[in-house]
Amino acid sequence: MEKFFGKIKYRFPLILVILIFIFVSGTIFQEKYFINKTKHDEINSRKYGVQIININSASYEEFLTLPGIGPTKAKAIIDYREQNGYFSSIEELINVNGIGESIFSKIKDRIKVDEEVKIDKENSIKKININKSDINELDSLPGIGPTKAKEIIDYRENFGNFSTYDELLNVKGIGPKTLEKIKPYIEF
Repeated sequence: MEKFFGKIKYRFPLILVILIFIFVSGTIFQEKYFINKTKHDEINSRKYGVQIININSASYEEFLTLPGIGPTKAKAIIDYREQNGYFSSIEELINVNGIGESIFSKIKDRIKVDEEVKIDKENSIKKININKSDINELDSLPGIGPTKAKEIIDYRENFGNFSTYDELLNVKGIGPKTLEKIKPYIEF
């Protein structure tokens, strides 16, 4: 036992130096990490400031400037927008996976839905015949992505043409909200 403690007694200064080195290195690396993160945040802040962003046209980088929005949530918002069309209100953002009431309350003062985009969208999309449209035409409808477009075609092929708006509620993935979005753009 005395031999063991005797060896430690002579190696104690070396062990102490190693522990001090690890502590100092960890502190330096941690400080560099926070300095780099702060610089990144400052660059984004200078570039985008605390501007209000339009969620229908915002880029990935602009979404990252919002409090509580990291890379995963920014991508989820953009994916949702691509699959479902433009947001009709900022509240619709709650439907995005990972965005709940708490995140929404943090960002609601920094986001908007541009009225011009909604007007342009209404004017630029002609009415399409829901019974004759192909997948690309159906995909252009607000709230309808490629998956729902395929579901509409599959339903039409299996059950025949649609004759009322309410029949669209039988299609997988189309609920009352989606139906309200597409009503102005479809005919039978």
